[in-house]
Amino acid sequence: MSTDQKTRTAGAPATSPNALRTVCRAAFIWVIVFIAFHVYWYFGGTFGFGDASATVPQTRTVGDWVFAVVISGMFLVGALVPFALHRPWGRAVPRWILHCCTWTGAALLLVRGVAGVVDTVVRDTGLMKNGLMGMTEEQVSGDAHPSAYTQWSGTTIDLYFALGGVLFALAALWYRRSLAHHVAA
Repeated sequence: MSTDQKTRTAGAPATSPNALRTVCRAAFIWVIVFIAFHVYWYFGGTFGFGDASATVPQTRTVGDWVFAVVISGMFLVGALVPFALHRPWGRAVPRWILHCCTWTGAALLLVRGVAGVVDTVVRDTGLMKNGLMGMTEEQVSGDAHPSAYTQWSGTTIDLYFALGGVLFALAALWYRRSLAHHVAA
C-alpha cells in the first residue's frame, strides 16, 4: 500500500499543494480587504459602521500609539503569513513560528467574530439584556434603538472576523498536512 493510500485509509484526506495555495490566497485576500477597510475608516469613511458618525477614535496617548503600532504589526504579519506557508521564501521562517502565527490569528479572529455574533444574539433574543460583554445596545452601537443598517453592519463585521478565523485555521491545518505529506514522501 502506498503512503497516499495509507493516509486516506487513516481518515485524513491526501493533501495537495494547490489546496494549501488556494486557502492561503483566500486568507491573504481576506487580510487585504480587512486592511483596506481599516485604512478607509481611518480616513473617515463610515460605510460598514451603520449610522456611526465617527469611525476612528483619536490617537492621543502613548498607550493609543502603542496599540496602533501593535495592530499595524499584526496587519503586516497577517498579510505575510499566508504566503510564507506556501512560498519557497517561507521555508526560511521556522515552522513553529508560522504555526504559532497562523493559529494565533485564527484564534483571535474566531473569538472576536463568534463572540460578537453570540453577544448580538443573546442581547437581541432577550436571553441576556446586556449581552455577553455586559454592554447595552446603546453602549455597543452608540444608539439605544439602532437602525437595521447599523445592526446588520455590526453582524457583518462579526461574521467577517469569523470568516478570517476559519480561513487562518484552514491554512494552519493544510500547512500541517502538507508538512506531513513532505515528510512521508
